Amino acid sequence: MDKAVELTTNRLSLRPLNLYDIDDIYEYTNDPEWARYQVNIPSVPFSRNTVEELVTMFSNPPDSQGILQMFAIVYDGKVIGEICLNQHDEYLCSDRCEIIYALSRIFWGKGLMTEAVKAVMNWAFSTHQNLHRMYACCNPKNIGSQRVLEKLGLSGRVNYGITRNETTNFVTSNFSGYCVTNGMRINNRPFVEL
Repeated sequence: MDKAVELTTNRLSLRPLNLYDIDDIYEYTNDPEWARYQVNIPSVPFSRNTVEELVTMFSNPPDSQGILQMFAIVYDGKVIGEICLNQHDEYLCSDRCEIIYALSRIFWGKGLMTEAVKAVMNWAFSTHQNLHRMYACCNPKNIGSQRVLEKLGLSGRVNYGITRNETTNFVTSNFSGYCVTNGMRINNRPFVEL
């Protein structure tokens, strides 16, 4: 993981997580509505100690976790979410990674996550030359997250089984997956502008 990576968009700053982010993250992760669609997180409400442990772990993850990069999403000086590019064990040193993201409920429906993920995808495809595929999963009931993925050109929907255009099984129990390939074209234009 490159700790020095910082990206900017029209409205956002994307930078590595740090221990100064604990209060902001503690605030939005203790919203039960935010937690409703999250996967693999401890039960809400989080203790401040749990948030400190998570921020510490994600601000300096061991290589064995497979995290290519972890970004705090900053809006008007406040951390409002995070994006992680993760290569699971079976994909370490491979051509694919998972996009994992979360956003404070207060900022849902404003296009901020689409803006942030697009910047991260552009950076990842231009920086990691061996990266050719990104995928993301979301709860099928999370319509907002599905819209983010669709706006970004992620296609090849997965329903409880095998991804389209994949040679490996991608098993998900209660989630839908979306996949994008570097250089994919939508409406005769690249899905990301590199």
